[in-house]
Amino acid sequence: MGFFRTGKFWAIEHFGVKPNIVVFGKAMTNGLNPISGLWAEEPLISPQKFPPGSTHSTFASNPLGTAAALATLQWIEQQNYEEKVAASGAYFLRQLETLKQRHTTIGDVSGLGLALRIEVTKPDRFTPDKALADRIFEAGLAGGIPTSRGPMGLVLDIGGHYKNVFTLAPSLDITREEIDLGIELLDKLFSS
Repeated sequence: MGFFRTGKFWAIEHFGVKPNIVVFGKAMTNGLNPISGLWAEEPLISPQKFPPGSTHSTFASNPLGTAAALATLQWIEQQNYEEKVAASGAYFLRQLETLKQRHTTIGDVSGLGLALRIEVTKPDRFTPDKALADRIFEAGLAGGIPTSRGPMGLVLDIGGHYKNVFTLAPSLDITREEIDLGIELLDKLFSS
């Protein structure tokens, strides 16, 4: 995971990993054009080992993708995401911990930066509860959830081995007010 989603440019930086090769893509063009990249130590990808023309792909040398990736990376560099995402993620995680205290059907809440997760469980906080996760998911999609800002909906992503985990990956520019609104919506959904 990269591009500051976890508060570091690469998630592996949180763990002191020093990779020999990193393969990346997806976020590089902010969704505009498919492109990927490869970073490697010089001896592994030197021009002597891979001279020009030694590799080929039908998507190689895409000028639109290359320009979009460069513009995205330049924009990201100006946003101070390392600090912003770390602060927003820590605040969001604290709010999720508070939400967990109010609902016995929330098991583990965890994450790094703005890559967060909420485990939906039976009231024992351990046994996965896919049926409840599905009901909350459907209620969020249906909308009409009463909030301090009027009725709203909430689109959630379900993952995890038992399909009982809400994975949260909001905008890297999410505000505290938006986080608070998300918590308010989740509180209503877990209460119903």
